[in-house]
Amino acid sequence: MSSLFTLAVPVGAAGLAALWLLGSPSQSGGGVVYDTVGVSKGQIRKIVSTSGPVRALVTVSVGSQLSGQVDAVKVDFNSEVKPGDILATIDAKTFAAKVEQAKADLAAADAALANQEAAMNKAKAMLQAAETNVTRQEGLAEKRLSTQLTFETALRDRDVAKAEIAVAQAQVKSAAATIEQRKAALDQAAIDLDRAEIRSPIEGTVISRTVDPGQTVAASLQAPELFKIAQDLSRIRIEAQVNEADVGSVSEGNPASFTVDAYPDRQFEGAVTQVRLAATELNSVVTYTVIVEAANEGRKLFPGMTANVTIVSATRDGALRIPNDALRFKPKIDTANAGGQSAGEGRGADRGAQMIERIKTEVGLTDDQVKAAREAMEKLGREMREGAGQSSFMGGGPGGGDRSAMRQRFTARLEQALSPLLTDAQKTAFQRWKEGREAVRPASVWVLGKTGMPERRSIRTGLSDDQFTEVVGGDLVEGEAVIVRARDAKS
Repeated sequence: MSSLFTLAVPVGAAGLAALWLLGSPSQSGGGVVYDTVGVSKGQIRKIVSTSGPVRALVTVSVGSQLSGQVDAVKVDFNSEVKPGDILATIDAKTFAAKVEQAKADLAAADAALANQEAAMNKAKAMLQAAETNVTRQEGLAEKRLSTQLTFETALRDRDVAKAEIAVAQAQVKSAAATIEQRKAALDQAAIDLDRAEIRSPIEGTVISRTVDPGQTVAASLQAPELFKIAQDLSRIRIEAQVNEADVGSVSEGNPASFTVDAYPDRQFEGAVTQVRLAATELNSVVTYTVIVEAANEGRKLFPGMTANVTIVSATRDGALRIPNDALRFKPKIDTANAGGQSAGEGRGADRGAQMIERIKTEVGLTDDQVKAAREAMEKLGREMREGAGQSSFMGGGPGGGDRSAMRQRFTARLEQALSPLLTDAQKTAFQRWKEGREAVRPASVWVLGKTGMPERRSIRTGLSDDQFTEVVGGDLVEGEAVIVRARDAKS
């Protein structure tokens, strides 16, 4: 033990232990005083803080498909509208004239069709007369009462009549097609005339108006936006921007609360309904849009307001927890000789065996699979002992290397050994075990031992917030005091 820190065992160990449990300062000798806090149970909430604009659930931009001068505007800001309500009208004189012209063209096409049908009837009559003449001339020719030339002339007249019927039928079809064209033109003119009245497509509230009577609307390239209508402002959504480091912990259904500057003393409640995959990068900062929906009672929330959002991504009730300061504390003493260190050594193999037992229970391993897992662990243990010594394996000592890397290596080796042996159901259970293990991190905290010296305790931590960290396993129990800081006794 270093001579710079002379630690004396305090008198009345029971009284000191009670002092630790209350979180009071504990003094180990006249040189150093250790402040401790008791391990307790309570709630831990992982919170993601962000902000974003308030939007209506559905916002529709209403424009004009026609160009012309605005005759009248029927609505104003905040007007309530229903589907089909007229918002504004455009001068319809030109479009009404086009409708009348289209009607006249259709009437002319109808007359042309009637003319062609009459021509076809005339051609049919001529064909019938020609066929009668052919029959008569054929009989006369057989009796030698008519010349062959006259008979051939009758045949020619019959063929000409047939051709005229074919021409008349084609002209009738052409006239009928022209009528269809004129009907389509009339329909288009009527549609344009109807579009001169700009109507609301949905039920909602007019939140924007960019047109006034007398203004000319030009819609040659694209429809200009004249109105913006928000549908059902009794519910709103917030487009919150979440940093890429936090978006992984946010999922649909997470509860959220938010405030706006207009009502600083009121907190609104909502829930995450969508985590959008498209990323936004600004000044090398990557964010993702998270949609939070909430009720808008009394319509107090307006589109465009900025909401300061707090998303609760996870909650633990009754969790065993320690202050975050306890995880940051490191004693300025010879940790190799610190009390309780020997108890921490030699646990690597035990922890490995316990881990396999947990996998056996959660995944449902058979005896052969358990044997394969143990052989894989023993092989990795021999490799680690040969490379860095017993203390390195499973993070047994302070010089044991990166414990997180060791955990990953152990998991990878275990997966490599078990994957060929697992069934589909076991693979799913093993994947759930891996995901749960990735959420748990190894850590160390310090407590004052019976000798008054700091003792290191190995724990596994889970959920964290800005004050506490969850303890999901290890050597701590509720009520035990952990050291959060050390200070000079004179200070």
